[in-house]
Amino acid sequence: MSYDQIPELPADHHKAVDWARVKHATRLQHPVRTATTLGVGVILAPWWTDHATLPLISSYGPPAAFGLAFMACVSGSVAITSGRLRPLVRRAVAVALVAAVTGTLFAAPVRELIAAWILES
Repeated sequence: MSYDQIPELPADHHKAVDWARVKHATRLQHPVRTATTLGVGVILAPWWTDHATLPLISSYGPPAAFGLAFMACVSGSVAITSGRLRPLVRRAVAVALVAAVTGTLFAAPVRELIAAWILES
């Protein structure tokens, strides 16, 4: 590419960004709500590990814990996408989904099973 093909920008080119539009798009993403949902879910994950994952692993093995987390994710996703729930209930279901997935991954037998799957492939 030659220098003649490079467009020359005007002196006020830094004002070409529509900052109001960028600010509006950032607000639509709700970063604080998302971070709060993830944080609360991770805080509640040890409870899921102790009361759901470990008892299931001791009875049926690590694949059953994956199945429970998968069923929780499917039913929670259906509940969240349903338009009939209030926003606060949808947020609580999202927190429960994060807690279920992270709580399942916190369990030592599940981590060992994942490590074995990674090492086999």
